[in-house]
Amino acid sequence: DLAGLRDAIADKGGDPAQVNPVVPVQLIVDHSLAVECGGYDPEAFAKNRAIEDRRNEDRFHFIDWTKQAFRNVDVIPPGNGIMHQINLEKMSPVIQARDGVAFPDTCVGTDSHTPHVDALGVIAIGVGGLEAENVMLGRASWMRLPDIVGVELSGRRQPSITATDVVLALTEFLRKQKVVGAYLEFYGEGASSLTLGDRATISNMAPEYGATAAMFAIDQQTIDYLRLTGRDDEQVALVEAYARTAGLWADSLVDAEYERVLKFDLSSVVRNMAGPSNPHARVATSELAAKGIAGNLERARAEEAEGLMPDGAVIIAAITSCTNTSNPRNVIAAGLLARNADRLGLVRKPWVKTSLAPGSKVVTEYLREAGLLPHLEALGFGVVAYACTSCNGMSGALDPAIQQEIVERDLYATAVLSGNRNFDGRIHPYAKQAFLASPPLV
Repeated sequence: DLAGLRDAIADKGGDPAQVNPVVPVQLIVDHSLAVECGGYDPEAFAKNRAIEDRRNEDRFHFIDWTKQAFRNVDVIPPGNGIMHQINLEKMSPVIQARDGVAFPDTCVGTDSHTPHVDALGVIAIGVGGLEAENVMLGRASWMRLPDIVGVELSGRRQPSITATDVVLALTEFLRKQKVVGAYLEFYGEGASSLTLGDRATISNMAPEYGATAAMFAIDQQTIDYLRLTGRDDEQVALVEAYARTAGLWADSLVDAEYERVLKFDLSSVVRNMAGPSNPHARVATSELAAKGIAGNLERARAEEAEGLMPDGAVIIAAITSCTNTSNPRNVIAAGLLARNADRLGLVRKPWVKTSLAPGSKVVTEYLREAGLLPHLEALGFGVVAYACTSCNGMSGALDPAIQQEIVERDLYATAVLSGNRNFDGRIHPYAKQAFLASPPLV
């Protein structure tokens, strides 16, 4: 649209080079890669990227032009990560400083999970493309004054419980509380005990529980995370000084009053999944059999002995999405489980298409340095991409023989992923049910 506007300006004798975004714009390419090659292929990443480039040649050529043609535009090319995780780890300064004036960072993004960076204390919301263009050109983003709802988190989660377990329980709870369109502010003893990765997992799923934003106040956890992710010392000092002075520091908000307060006890959370077709349809793993979700193990083994795929088999197992791969505790837990499974000689079933699609390259680096990546690869969870992949329905094609068996035998196949959405048919057309789960459960 900006290029078209330049053409119109040029046609009327104006200077097209004057058409540029007024506010800083980051264009991050993360929704165009399909996992055609699973994580059991050592060349999966290179092959998937080559296919992505071939399918999007004209589009990517145009994007390359935009980063040279426009001022105030940064482009993160494909193959580098998911926009929300990159924003969390690198792009957001939390506090902006321009022309000698400091002010809080804010963000509008053309993806519903833009609130991911709310975990840093940044107001970030998802908007439509036209509204984003309006903002780029310096126009205000108008909205109805939202309801501000306080969510008091008490207690601490049990040692074996992941942030995924917490957010799936919160999603079920908050959907029932009807927080649609609200801005949530998480606070309390439980909130302060959560790491930035845990907070990001909770903020990320704001659309799934209906909220527009899901804020955590700036505190020492925020400052430690900014240092950990390489923000320079001057910027980190600015964030802390501004937050303390302007009343945005968590301690300054302990007496905040809300028209509505919801209370949630983190210690009540058990190991959870969500499915088979909605993020808020939480089911405790201990209740799977009672709810008729668990398969018949004896029958499955008999079918496998005959060379058949069991009915109800998992055909897609994807460690993916900004929701969970931005959380080191979740990913390392998956790596430790993979290490133990690999040492015990466990292997991937041939009908399971496995994949690991981190939200940024940082994940691969710490898995490699921890010695866990080879074990994930041994189980078929090699890195297939740094993109959204299965989470936004880009799971890619199944092995033709597997697909044919599903069709001919009318099998009720399953997908399991560490994403944020599992609506009917979204993950794969041949997966009749899909469950959201933590990376180690996947």
